[in-house]
Amino acid sequence: MDLSSLNPPQREATKHDQGPLLVLAGAGSGKTRVITHRIGLLLERGVRPGAILGLTFTNKAATEMRERLASLMNRDLAKQVRLHTFHALGANILRDEIEAIGYKRPFTILDEAERERVLKRVLEELKLSSSAVPVDRILGLISQAKNAMTTPAKLSAAKFSPEMPRAQQLFGHYQQALKNLNAVDFDDLLLMPTELLRTRPDIREKYRQMFRYILVDEYQDTNPIQLAFLAELVAPPQLNLMVVGDDDQSIYGFRGAASDTILLFEKIYPTAKVITLEQNYRSVSNILRVANHVIGRNTKRKVKNLWSAHGDGALVQHVALTSDDEEAKWIANRIGSQQVTERRTLDQFAILFRAGNQARELEEALRARRLPYRLVGAQSLFDRKEIKDALCYLRLLLNPHDELALRRVINVPSRGIGITTMANIDQTAKEDSLALFEVVRRMSKQGKVAEKTRAGMLELTGVIDATRQRLREVDREALRPMLLNYLKEIGVERAIRADEPNPNVAEIRWKMVSELVEGIARAEEPESASAYAVLDRYVQSVTLDLTLIAQEREEENRNKITLMTLHSSKGLEFPVVFMCGMSEEQLPHRRAVEEGGGAAIAEERRLCYVGITRAREQLVLTRSRSANLRGERVTRKASRFLGEIPPELLEMLDASGVPTMPVAPDPTKLSNLEQIARLQAMLQAKQRP
Repeated sequence: MDLSSLNPPQREATKHDQGPLLVLAGAGSGKTRVITHRIGLLLERGVRPGAILGLTFTNKAATEMRERLASLMNRDLAKQVRLHTFHALGANILRDEIEAIGYKRPFTILDEAERERVLKRVLEELKLSSSAVPVDRILGLISQAKNAMTTPAKLSAAKFSPEMPRAQQLFGHYQQALKNLNAVDFDDLLLMPTELLRTRPDIREKYRQMFRYILVDEYQDTNPIQLAFLAELVAPPQLNLMVVGDDDQSIYGFRGAASDTILLFEKIYPTAKVITLEQNYRSVSNILRVANHVIGRNTKRKVKNLWSAHGDGALVQHVALTSDDEEAKWIANRIGSQQVTERRTLDQFAILFRAGNQARELEEALRARRLPYRLVGAQSLFDRKEIKDALCYLRLLLNPHDELALRRVINVPSRGIGITTMANIDQTAKEDSLALFEVVRRMSKQGKVAEKTRAGMLELTGVIDATRQRLREVDREALRPMLLNYLKEIGVERAIRADEPNPNVAEIRWKMVSELVEGIARAEEPESASAYAVLDRYVQSVTLDLTLIAQEREEENRNKITLMTLHSSKGLEFPVVFMCGMSEEQLPHRRAVEEGGGAAIAEERRLCYVGITRAREQLVLTRSRSANLRGERVTRKASRFLGEIPPELLEMLDASGVPTMPVAPDPTKLSNLEQIARLQAMLQAKQRP
């Protein structure tokens, strides 16, 4: 393994052998390079690929890591290393062990819409009105409780929530409904394996022996249930656990991630070795100096001072505009002119903002300039009705007793199965203790139903039964045409054309279904995997990784300006970044300001730091002096984070390019220790190569 491309701290982390290891990886410091090189070195030392477990937070990150690993060594060997998201690992364990907790195989993973339908059915059975119960908030509390490994009543964050008593009342009923459906929700993919490993020492030992080396990416984003899951997997006495992360980039407090996770690592594992990566390979020095000064105001952190060998670069610019719409127009005009004067393509520009509602003025300004853009978070392929219908039909191929999937598509296309027929099906299923699919099959042969309905039921059950049989027999090469033919036979194309009056649009919608099937056929699985296994893993992965689902096809994003929230930007980088809304109550957000400081402001500061460190060459910070809120013009103050940047690091301009007064830091808000820390950081930065 050639380690010559690594700097000394990176090499030290890569060559670490036994025992726990914490790698404090500052933004842009090459953490993925360290992880992949360490995996490669372990393989070179003779460690079995299957004994190495890498945990990430998105399928995209796992895929990137696998590709990096494949570029270092034999691709087939790289494929055998187990690289998963936490949820995918949980799903894999449940796939093999779920019978130990009273479920049957295969089981169903519910998406968000299906969770809502389950809870609404629970409300119906309890004779409660779903319109009077905030279903989304109840499910939110249940989710929080599961991630804290407790019940809603014991959730400290919900102690004063008006929905807590109702959530506690419904919690057990909701869980029993999932059990009756042989289904799990997204949170169960972590909770159930953790409880299984805790209560079954034999199963826990099986996986501890299986995973001898565990590496965790973005460790600062782990929440309590993920940490508990990890603790069950780590096998003493070797404790071959490597975690890589940056407490300065812990920005997911709303998901349960705790910013002090990294700070506590050495207390949990007292023998841990700690290595800090501070050399940044992304940004010019002036951008990093601004980032260091901003994040340096957070006191509860591991000190890191990013530095770069890329030279000083341009000063960070700060531009104050009169209003939100003027701010948006200025950014659009600036991008338009830079595109020409600096010969840049539009995909080199990103506009980052704190909240989604800030995008409206930006979109209008870019459209007015006829500058193409992509708004991250727009409707994805997997949010489309025809794709959801197709996926439900694929789920029924894998498990015809998947009640939620059947309910969604039982009358798609129209089969004459209306409310009355569905009620009869439900009643029969309850009286005879049968699965819905079995009732539909029986009614198609001997039920007292209209001829159209009988024909529709026969088509539904017949096509599913016949294709299920073929799925067990065909090889992988035949999977694509078989699935495409199945979706045609079952009526997905027919439903699209009946629903869409425009034939051209209908053709596009059917083409999207065809692309879904192409994606299944192209899925990277071991050559030994059966067609059934390929389909099973693909359908589950769609539910597992919402980040991957939300991404648009790469070719559609070429040469477009990127608009995205600061949260969405984490892990990305762009040559030129505009951070807009640098005003109090925008960044930091109003909710954090109203809390009066403390942890909420510290997280907002980390969010600001993440945005700053997305920029490689140029960073422009913009704000508006006023805004139109509910029909009233209100004045906005500059963000406190601007005041934390030394004036000499900012080039301050107004809309016409005229220098303005600097936003100076308030020295009364700096403690003596903070002033000393700032001076030390400046001296260290000057000594960097």
